[in-house]
Amino acid sequence: MLSRSNILLAILLLAQVVLLAISVVISSGREARPVAPIAAGIAAADVEKFSFTDDLDNEVTFARRDGGWVLPGADDFPVDSDKIEEILNKIAGLDTRRLIASNPANFARLEVSDEDFRRRLSLESGAASSTLYLGGSGGVDTVYARRAGEDNVYLGVGLSSWELSTQTSTWVDANYVNVPLEDLLEISVENAEGRFAFARDGDSWLYTDLPEGEAFEDTKMPIVSRNAATIRLLEPLGLEALDEYELAEPQAVVHVRYRKAVAPVESADEVPADEMEEPEAGAGQIEYTEEDYTLTFGAALEDGVVLKSSAADYHVLVRETVFNAFNDLKRADLIRAQELEGEAVAEGG
Repeated sequence: MLSRSNILLAILLLAQVVLLAISVVISSGREARPVAPIAAGIAAADVEKFSFTDDLDNEVTFARRDGGWVLPGADDFPVDSDKIEEILNKIAGLDTRRLIASNPANFARLEVSDEDFRRRLSLESGAASSTLYLGGSGGVDTVYARRAGEDNVYLGVGLSSWELSTQTSTWVDANYVNVPLEDLLEISVENAEGRFAFARDGDSWLYTDLPEGEAFEDTKMPIVSRNAATIRLLEPLGLEALDEYELAEPQAVVHVRYRKAVAPVESADEVPADEMEEPEAGAGQIEYTEEDYTLTFGAALEDGVVLKSSAADYHVLVRETVFNAFNDLKRADLIRAQELEGEAVAEGG
């Protein structure tokens, strides 16, 4: 017959066995999984081609050329390489630390399925490639991410899907034409209505073809001059003037003459002190030279109007509103109606 002390010892031993079993289960459940980059196999510095597609099938593709990045589909139009490198480093920083789901039934809800995603990324380096699906977000600067062909979905930190814009203008210098408005000197517009020439007169503009005895209605000049001086591209098209651009028979042509500040050949720091001459009267004033460019507007395509500037190598797409600023110009818009002028005099008298 067991004594009370033996019974207590047996109970304590059983308790230890149970606690040990629980400890083993908990330990095995918490066993650390190896952490690896989600875009495994390709380092950011080795990526040679990078593309992504949004949920509307819009796609943009970049290629590395001579240490920088370009748009290969637009005759290697240069892009902002710093932006590309920043995004690639963010992608490289996504890892497998936070497992969110491993059941394909959750892919659509997380927006990382093969058919339903926010972004599909492709990274290529030589023969190596990696495809990722990026979905919704679990918070600020986070994104659900899944490798193509795998079931695990992870929460990546440091990136959001919206940062991968498929608008090309996001990644390039979109200033196709960029001249200070106050430096414009002359503008002439040719469209289906005829030719219209304007010249700066101080802070205002003259309509040089104004019929004698008529008054210039200058309300159109702000939009005409602004669009002649500054034009942002929507998308670069390439170097070649394709037939579909219809530039041989343009819809509108704009000639612009402007002044350009002349940079001094030498600065004071570059001239030895014993060779410096006394400043002449009027020294310090900015000197200008005169330059010009021609804007030729071609076909209206689905996403914009084709434009070629004589001062640029590339053909581009621009917003229809830019084209309309010149194409909609009519002679009647430039002549002040006499009856309105008479009414104004009567009211004032």
